[in-house]
Amino acid sequence: MTQYTTALLACLISLPITLFAESASFDLKHLQSLFENYQRGQSYEYAKQYQSEMEGDPYFDYFYGVSAIDTGHASEGTFALERVLLIFPEDQVARIELARGYFNLQEYTLARESFEAVLKTSPPENVSDIAQAYLDRIRINESRYRPVHSGFLEFSLGYDDNVNIGVDKNNDLPLLPVSEAQADNVASISGSWTYVHPFSPGWFFESTLFGDFRKNQDLSAFDTAIGSLQLGITHLQAASKYKAEIISQQFNLDGDSYRSLNGLNFNWQYTLSQQSSFNSSLQYAKFDYPTLSDRNSDLITLGLNYTHAFASFLQPVLFTTLTLGSENAEDTSNETSLREAERDIYSLRLGLVLSFTNTLALQTAIGTQNSEYLERTDDFNTADLNLIWAFARKWRLDTSYAYSKNDSTDELRAFERNVINMTLNYTF
Repeated sequence: MTQYTTALLACLISLPITLFAESASFDLKHLQSLFENYQRGQSYEYAKQYQSEMEGDPYFDYFYGVSAIDTGHASEGTFALERVLLIFPEDQVARIELARGYFNLQEYTLARESFEAVLKTSPPENVSDIAQAYLDRIRINESRYRPVHSGFLEFSLGYDDNVNIGVDKNNDLPLLPVSEAQADNVASISGSWTYVHPFSPGWFFESTLFGDFRKNQDLSAFDTAIGSLQLGITHLQAASKYKAEIISQQFNLDGDSYRSLNGLNFNWQYTLSQQSSFNSSLQYAKFDYPTLSDRNSDLITLGLNYTHAFASFLQPVLFTTLTLGSENAEDTSNETSLREAERDIYSLRLGLVLSFTNTLALQTAIGTQNSEYLERTDDFNTADLNLIWAFARKWRLDTSYAYSKNDSTDELRAFERNVINMTLNYTF
């Protein structure tokens, strides 16, 4: 018995016991008892014995139809529930069970129409959640057979106490004012659009466009804009998902080109169980700085990620990511390039998500990254909190706080930063 049907039973209006035509040997109360005690295999087998004489009775057909769907006989179940709706066309419980049967038969068009018909009746919240969850699953499954697109838009307001990544004002170093940390209010808007096109069983072409613009209230010299394009091929095989993609990104500072990135990503995601998954990625990126050519470099990173969801109070989800990398200067004959662009990287991030309700969750994480340059060592540490509120279908409000601190053997590279943001997100 699925969790979806369990929730539906709580909303089911008690059915009368009177039959339109009742066999002397058939006991509806016995069938109903088996059904309500989630003995669906037994209720299906019992109803099957009397199918020829009882089909057409809506109460028999309901118990028989749902039991058939729950025991892997979706075709039988949908026929039975269709008969129920011929007599009781307004019965939304039967309709959503019929939609579930269509889903199991991969009749996604019929399933979507039925789930959407239920949603139009403003059903109880748990029934609505069931319908929405199935519609999401239909959307995902349909991407295996036909082109689909998705995306999001975000608008954010916040405060950043170190917009320019400057050195702490309370230090004893002889600094120019521009080198000291400067605070400002910040607004940003970002969006992404992804298109997925299947071209062979288990094979997909994917493309993603992403853009982000960040505006500071006073310090316009540190306004940023990012645009990226990713094109890739994805292959699904058993519990594995493989993906290879190219990426091109442009980063502008104060309206001028500051850095471009072009690279390759290779990703393997493996589902260990319903609760656990493992992800590995190998990435290559080439950085070009039009006005700071000494910093041009090539970066190779290997990332390993593990996620586990616990079936306990607050439904905690634990995730951890380990990243190893090496960045190499493009111009190895240039001492400045070797000093600024050559480094070995090690980073570790640990996080936890706690779900207080179906619409409210807290995500927290800590991370550390060590960068070994030729003449200095940087230790970059982070901690962040994000309260996620999915207050409506497709809408989410995130309230976040992020702290970062860079300790460096070069005091001019040391800094602290606090960022507070409130972000409204819409997915489509």
